[in-house]
Amino acid sequence: MILPLQASPASSILDVPSVALLVLAVVALAFASVAQSVEQAVQRLTLAGVEDLIEEERRNARVLYGLVDHRQRTLLSLRAFRTFWQVVYAVMGTIILVDTRLPWWAVALIAVLVIAALQLLFVSFLPAQWGARNPEGIALAGARFADRLARLSHLVDPLLTRVRSSRPAPEPTEAQVRAELISDLREIVDEVGEPESFEEEDRDMVRSVLDLGHTLVREVMVPRTDMVTIDADTPAPSALRLFVRSGFSRVPVVGDDVDDIRGILYFKDLVSRWEATGGQLDMRAEQMMRPAEFAVEMKPADDMLRQMQAERFHMAIVIDEYGGVAGLVTLEDILEEVVGELTDEHDRHSIEPEEVEPGVWRVPARYPISELGELLDREIEDEDVDSVGGLLAKAIGRVPLPGATGTLAGVIMTAEEARGRRRQVSTILCRLDPDAQLLTPDLNPADDKDN
Repeated sequence: MILPLQASPASSILDVPSVALLVLAVVALAFASVAQSVEQAVQRLTLAGVEDLIEEERRNARVLYGLVDHRQRTLLSLRAFRTFWQVVYAVMGTIILVDTRLPWWAVALIAVLVIAALQLLFVSFLPAQWGARNPEGIALAGARFADRLARLSHLVDPLLTRVRSSRPAPEPTEAQVRAELISDLREIVDEVGEPESFEEEDRDMVRSVLDLGHTLVREVMVPRTDMVTIDADTPAPSALRLFVRSGFSRVPVVGDDVDDIRGILYFKDLVSRWEATGGQLDMRAEQMMRPAEFAVEMKPADDMLRQMQAERFHMAIVIDEYGGVAGLVTLEDILEEVVGELTDEHDRHSIEPEEVEPGVWRVPARYPISELGELLDREIEDEDVDSVGGLLAKAIGRVPLPGATGTLAGVIMTAEEARGRRRQVSTILCRLDPDAQLLTPDLNPADDKDN
């Protein structure tokens, strides 16, 4: 039989009054809360920010600089101090409950609930909020206190050194150090609370830089269906016209198909040879091309950027897991992940359908074919494509360039100018094909068969 846990008057916790234990528990909770608040504040400060405080001659700013400069030691001492007082108020609270002569299970249950609630509210949540909202003020106020704790930590340094030397910890790999640094930087960026000094656009750009290591090349590449290529046997005049029409400065050279990449033809190489021969250049594309660079589609975008910088190239052919061509990636594609879409001064922000003459409409390349049918008063359906640009590409069998014309589904389409950095056709002129016959579906074929 288990008897209730009771404390006799003679052994009432060494005759210490419950009020004294309660006061000690409250003081311990306050110390733990202060340590947590200062810890959160120090964790969010930078040396550059503290230097500004020194220039403003803020009190304790120089002491705070030493704490931030040795951040790891400061945080460890604050955490040790906080943990000590957490244990103190937990023990004091339990002793007070034991002295109430409640059953043992009630003491255990109440102790767990009360201590957990105090821990979450007064040690974890509120101090963290205070430290995040006013890191400079709280860190300056607690700088002397934290400095004394950090100095006391020197007393146990010899013991820690001996423990570490007896069993040395494995050195972190470069990838682990880099991942931890990026995680810390991302946390700092997310928790900066001064929008007037850190604009949202700047915050987004920093996040993009930090996330670049988690972005794969296949996420930023131009897919193979949108690649503009040139046949290896293409003569120089035709190649020059392709460059002029497309607006690109580099074009992949292909052999039998897109998977047979022979190299990269540069516009400046073609022009320099053209001028050297006085416009009488008798060479094919494969005779003027440069070797192509290749990259796997699973390669991180930041690694691709560093390789482009180190090896001085701007375009790479992206290979999938089966060895086929998945697309191509350029330096500008990666930069767009950081700074956003790159456009030139001629780009229009939005394009609306416009009837340039009776029966002829200028529509965006991404305009839905169903809505084009409403403009032309004809039902247009295609299972393979959804946009007018896709319909034109299907009609001509390749990526459309300015001037390309194709007819499909009873619509004559002509690609107009290319816009944007990728030089994609932005608008298409559409009109009905006068030679196309609008077929009327047989509503009752069974009756016709019987007749």
